[in-house]
Amino acid sequence: TCVDVDGDDKLNNMEMRSFYAVQLHRMQCMGHEVVPFEDMLCQMMDMIKPADTECLVVEDFLGSHCSQVSGAIFDALFNVNKYVMFEQRDPFLERQKREDEFDTDWDRFACIDYNRLAMEEEQREEEAMEVDWVNMDEEEEDGDDYNAMGLSGSSEAPF
Repeated sequence: TCVDVDGDDKLNNMEMRSFYAVQLHRMQCMGHEVVPFEDMLCQMMDMIKPADTECLVVEDFLGSHCSQVSGAIFDALFNVNKYVMFEQRDPFLERQKREDEFDTDWDRFACIDYNRLAMEEEQREEEAMEVDWVNMDEEEEDGDDYNAMGLSGSSEAPF
């Protein structure tokens, strides 16, 4: 309701433009690349996919397809720092996060770190097995100096 200036329960382009004008000024003052209103609006409409492209209503923000990105439009209108971070994000990383099976960053970190530690442990075990095989090979080579009768030397006849 703080964005709906005329109280019609719809967020239209003129209302968004008036709030975004302040953000444009802030971007200029902070030395950030200025994103024109039309570009921002087009990007937000593509992400939110509203039923009516002339205005946004509450139901547009509650759709399952835009639950994670709907806050970006409010960042664009009110919080220049978050909007700039949103603009500079890696879209491939963002898609990967949305498709991620983990609920939190901590869950993701714990799983990745657990897998890393498990791989390191497996590698140490494989190295230990290789060392055991090397030791067994060396022991067999030491035993090759004796012939079948237990005498050292070659197995050729002495004459």
